[in-house]
Amino acid sequence: MKKQLVSFRDFLVTGTLGPVIPGMKMIEIAEAFGAPDDWITKYAETIPVYWIYGQLEASFDNEPPYDLNWFQIEHVHAIRGKTERITDQFALSMDGFDSRTKPSEFLNAGLWTPEEAMVFYIASRNDIDLNICAGPIQIYFRVDTDFIEDRDAEKYLNGVTVSQLISDIDHRTEIDSVYSYSHPAIEQITKAIDWKSISGRNYLNFARQEVAAPMKKGPQAP
Repeated sequence: MKKQLVSFRDFLVTGTLGPVIPGMKMIEIAEAFGAPDDWITKYAETIPVYWIYGQLEASFDNEPPYDLNWFQIEHVHAIRGKTERITDQFALSMDGFDSRTKPSEFLNAGLWTPEEAMVFYIASRNDIDLNICAGPIQIYFRVDTDFIEDRDAEKYLNGVTVSQLISDIDHRTEIDSVYSYSHPAIEQITKAIDWKSISGRNYLNFARQEVAAPMKKGPQAP
């Protein structure tokens, strides 16, 4: 396979990552990339159904023809440059994004309309997890919770307004990984734990209010 430079922006819009298309079969992934660098066999009933190629990880159905359930770019938190090698076969052109890009910046980047995106958040032990789901894409963020008293994330979430939450955490996020599913990502996340949610539009509106607030305190033009 010829080495490719793949657009991160296009991936976030379409869910397709260069040669990897949601719904592919295991044999098609093998034809595109060859044998994986590693695989996880812990939950395999017959053959390994979790394959790893560099920073690309893929999960397949347990039954033939082993359809691709989802794949992810792992370790996004380490991405800082303009390009990033994902596998031996392709690299990502980051298109101005990196691991420090804020949720509000993704929502305001023209990737999807804010109405197409949902933001989910939850306390996870002493941490806060936050996800953007839009189409087949799920962007999974970790939040630096050092600002929370006693690091009690659950108590904090129960006692804060949504607008204050966004003000506190939007700039304290870092991307952990990005998933692409063979179905709408929102279906995947709502099957799991009891996430709280806010529409992409409302999240962005609250984030914009936070940016505008300091300006209102300055001197007014005559």
